[in-house]
Amino acid sequence: MFKFVKNEKKYWNFIRELRNDSRVQNGFVDKLPEITEEQQSEYMKKYNDIFYVCVEGDLPVGYIRHLEGDIGVCTHPDYWGRGIGSFMIDELTKLHPNCFAKIKLDNKTSIRAFEKVGFKKKYYILEK
Repeated sequence: MFKFVKNEKKYWNFIRELRNDSRVQNGFVDKLPEITEEQQSEYMKKYNDIFYVCVEGDLPVGYIRHLEGDIGVCTHPDYWGRGIGSFMIDELTKLHPNCFAKIKLDNKTSIRAFEKVGFKKKYYILEK
């Protein structure tokens, strides 16, 4: 059974380690260098309230955030395929119904997760 909880300091390192995990890097629109504990701490002091965590029992298995309406979601690879991403998206949009997602065209898993909870493709961003 999954629970959707507000972010707390005890989850900051989980979020940092998951964001740095090479197995999830291709899913992110923006490539970032590895995030240090110090950088994560400073970032979370400012943005803690935009993050939520999915836990199974006491174990965090994914996180989601909304920044200026844009949703970012990440599930730990050991838990892929269990509906955690869709669960987090659904829970977040209950709290923030006007959110949207920017998803890479080749990120079929994220596209399916968002469509599963009712999101529709509306725009394409073209870059050179």
